[in-house]
Amino acid sequence: MLIGCMFGLLWLQAQSRGELLRNMDPIFTTALDSLEMGRPLAAISQLKVAGEKFKKDQNWLKYAGSLLVLGKVYFQTDQLDSSLFYLHEARRIASREGNERLAANTDEGIARIYLIKKQNTLAMQHYRKFASWCLRLGKPRAKVETCIQMAQIYTRKVEPDSVAHYLHLGLSLAKSHDFPVLQYKLYQMLGLRYNNINRPDSALYHYHQSLELLEKHPAPEREILVYLRISHVFLDNENPQRARKYLRQAQKLLQTSTNPFPKATLLYYEGTTLLAEKKGTAAILVLEKALEAFKSLPKPQRHQAMQARCLKSLAEAQHMLGQNEKALASLKLAKALNLPIFQRYNEMQTELMEAAILSSQDAVAASDELLMENMVWAKKSENLNYLLDLYQTLAANERKKKNYEQAIVYLDKVHALQQQLDPVSRASSLSNHEAQWEVAKKDKSIGHLHDLNQQKAQRLKQTQLRTALMAGGLLFLLLSSVWIYRHKRKQNIQLSLAKQAVEASLQEKELLLKEIHHRVKNNMQVISSLLNLQARGVQDPVALKVMREGRDRVRSMALIHQTLYQNNDFSTVETEDYFLKLAENLFHTYNIDQERVQLVAQIQPLKFNVDIMIALGLILNELISNTLKYAFPAEQKGEVRIFLTRNAEQVELKVEDNGVGFPPNFAPNTARSIGFSLIHAFTQKLGGSLQINNAEKGAMASLIFPLHHNASPAA
Repeated sequence: MLIGCMFGLLWLQAQSRGELLRNMDPIFTTALDSLEMGRPLAAISQLKVAGEKFKKDQNWLKYAGSLLVLGKVYFQTDQLDSSLFYLHEARRIASREGNERLAANTDEGIARIYLIKKQNTLAMQHYRKFASWCLRLGKPRAKVETCIQMAQIYTRKVEPDSVAHYLHLGLSLAKSHDFPVLQYKLYQMLGLRYNNINRPDSALYHYHQSLELLEKHPAPEREILVYLRISHVFLDNENPQRARKYLRQAQKLLQTSTNPFPKATLLYYEGTTLLAEKKGTAAILVLEKALEAFKSLPKPQRHQAMQARCLKSLAEAQHMLGQNEKALASLKLAKALNLPIFQRYNEMQTELMEAAILSSQDAVAASDELLMENMVWAKKSENLNYLLDLYQTLAANERKKKNYEQAIVYLDKVHALQQQLDPVSRASSLSNHEAQWEVAKKDKSIGHLHDLNQQKAQRLKQTQLRTALMAGGLLFLLLSSVWIYRHKRKQNIQLSLAKQAVEASLQEKELLLKEIHHRVKNNMQVISSLLNLQARGVQDPVALKVMREGRDRVRSMALIHQTLYQNNDFSTVETEDYFLKLAENLFHTYNIDQERVQLVAQIQPLKFNVDIMIALGLILNELISNTLKYAFPAEQKGEVRIFLTRNAEQVELKVEDNGVGFPPNFAPNTARSIGFSLIHAFTQKLGGSLQINNAEKGAMASLIFPLHHNASPAA
């Protein structure tokens, strides 16, 4: 469904761009009509002639428009490199001429091509420029659609926090402007997101919000899909009885529908429900029907995500019945489907299942390889079910290798993850874990007894050899040497096991520290969101300003804890990455276009402990906020410059701008605002000195503090 939303959104934006071009000159309408009539060569010829005329007359905006239409024609004929060439040139001219709308629409076209070419970083750079313009100056509907697009791009990059930000922003805009269809899409996307991160209660809330919306704006086929999504939540939490209830409601509505897509989707959910009820044979029959139904739909490539889901469920049913070769073949077909939007998610899900099947076939090495390839992505996705599947399969593999100590380490991780699951799913999964735990302990006991028996047999052999060869001094010496060697080897093995236990304990502590910083960051984000919600009801501009400034300060501290749990070092924070993220967040908060006000940063790569970084972060937050609010009035262009340098035993943080500067009567040492009070308080905490004054052009603030025992910079 998300993929369908994305293609629909791209079509809407293409329509918007076509409307912009048709209004610029009649020749563009003629060229676009030729393209729609299947005559791209005629369109190219018309545009090149018109473009030369516009260039000769120095009508640069129409010349840029002709290049943009040429890019569109080449895109429609799958000549992506040629399309990129003309779009980049069109953007350069539109930017030079100061036409933001034309430049932004060109950025959107460039981003689409980079997405198709799987150059995600370049696609994100251009789409962020388009989104910045659209969220600032675009029409309300376009703003909501842009939020949906940004959420889908960040989903592809597996960045859950950014996905949540744009989904909630889009939903707020859709509600305020009364766009029921877009509200429905966003409720569905939020339901999917919360179900994917193991929060079924939040997923069900957003799906029921969809149902309330559909009561006011009836759409039976959409209501069918909502009921199917709700049944999916209960299936994920191993409650097929509740899932059946919503399947029956979907079946009642389906009787009046002629659309084949909901019918195919209902077949898929019927198959997965049978699978949850352990009815493997019946599930296979229904899932095969669902797969054929999706293939027979008009333009089946649009429904490849559902085909992949059918194949993965089919593989699970085949594995349940012991048909492992068929299951692996089904997974191979699922991975082969072209899913450019969520390709990494598709690969991860299929490869985790493939690893479990390979483990059951004793192909332990191949199973471990797949699991380790997906370890980072499973952790990044925040989906606990992926990590549970991964660690459970790793534990099974270690038991097959008779490495019982490591198997118990992985089962401990499984237990820790299950404690984080929602209570609905936790109750059903703990019994399975306890069974595996008992099996692992039993395996360990059997293995220990086996080792003891081997040691006793070995000592008996040694005694017999020593008795038989007592008279031979040379042979006795040889046997003694052998015994000493084996004794030392045993000691080395014991030391190695102890080292593994210590490493496992350290890994667990690191996981707990990361979780603490993650929870602190989440709590601060909740505080920030509460301040943001409270600010909506505040009418007093002074109070509103204070609440927003407080929200920004909380965000600057939350960013530190986010940096800590995303890195392996839990004691220090790296300055360059943190300062740049903080500055970019403030530019976004104050809706500052970075093409109007540029950020220049020369930050020496140092590391400081958390206390120092909180102080520096709040000081930098206040200085940049004041600059963005007051230095560049009336759309004035300029630069904000940040410098961080270390000289001998001192560090200097400097913030400059080339704006209007401070008022003539401004005295920073006597200013009573909360912001300057914070700056002076944290300057004293750092034991530093602060200078704030007008520079040659603009304003300058310089903080110099010593490297005492509380700071630990490291290049």
